[in-house]
Amino acid sequence: MIKIVENTLRDGSYLIDFQFDKTQTANIVSGISKLGFEYIEVGHGLGLGAWNNAQAGLAKEDDITYIRSAKEAAPFAKIGAFFVPGIGTKEDIDQAYDNGLDFLRVGNNIDSFEKAHEFALYAKSKGMEVAINLMKSYGVKSYEFTKIAQEIDAWQIADVIYLVDSAGCMMPNEVYEYIDRTKSKISTHVGFHGHNNLSLALANTLQAIQAGASYVDSCVRGMGRSAGNAQTEILVAVLQKMGISPIDTEYYDFYEFANEFIVPLMPVKQGLSDEEIHIGISRFHTSFLPLLTKVAENENVDRKKLIKRVSDINCINPSESLVVEIAQQIMTQNGRK
Repeated sequence: MIKIVENTLRDGSYLIDFQFDKTQTANIVSGISKLGFEYIEVGHGLGLGAWNNAQAGLAKEDDITYIRSAKEAAPFAKIGAFFVPGIGTKEDIDQAYDNGLDFLRVGNNIDSFEKAHEFALYAKSKGMEVAINLMKSYGVKSYEFTKIAQEIDAWQIADVIYLVDSAGCMMPNEVYEYIDRTKSKISTHVGFHGHNNLSLALANTLQAIQAGASYVDSCVRGMGRSAGNAQTEILVAVLQKMGISPIDTEYYDFYEFANEFIVPLMPVKQGLSDEEIHIGISRFHTSFLPLLTKVAENENVDRKKLIKRVSDINCINPSESLVVEIAQQIMTQNGRK
């Protein structure tokens, strides 16, 4: 079973200079949980202990406020945080655990992965789930990545070992090769975290899954550091089309959530809009958009639902009479006619 670790409130915090407040955190965690996500990561982009580090960038709230706000808003979700040795301390792990943190992602550059051992072991001894992020994984060859993963696997600490495309520079075939080569050599789950600098975060995430990754990360609207991350709404929609999604929530609910809670916070655009996504999901050609818009307004129906219903019947050359007929069916089903 694939697990999607929702990162909007952690990696997405970079885009707003780590200024999520406790109310926004609670609202977003609640919404993400209701959309069907079990694993939700929160807090400063650079992890525990970074919230009051001027060099890292001062956060709006402290670690404990983020964790408590998340736990109260989604008591049945697993709430996690990032941790970088040298920024966070064991005392930070203690406080996070005492306030309900469920999982910890320990991140180190791949050439200093050994530094993760002490803190991963400490978190594991407390009963938390532990992931080890091998940041800048592309800095080594695939066979070297496999050897490092084998060494971490031998620690028998981590629940997940992550291939991390920190610069968004990897190609889909590379992601597949790194994970495919590694998956058969270790017993630990493999994960993938990708950025979108070459517009390949989603493609790379899909390749990771095809290669055997069981944990992948995403953010609503692709909100994240640099060019952003794999976009949650699209990832779920594509996995639903493939018949392997762990989330069965309708895409309309994702659109509503993103537009209410995420889009207003974003100072610059990242990811695709709900309309752009919906056109792809519906197999809809935009040359018919004026017609669909006119009928939706005249009949007072949701244009997105009209687009999908019409395209399900005729995605090549829908007639105006078909569009009107479908609009009236929607009205009838909504009890308005």
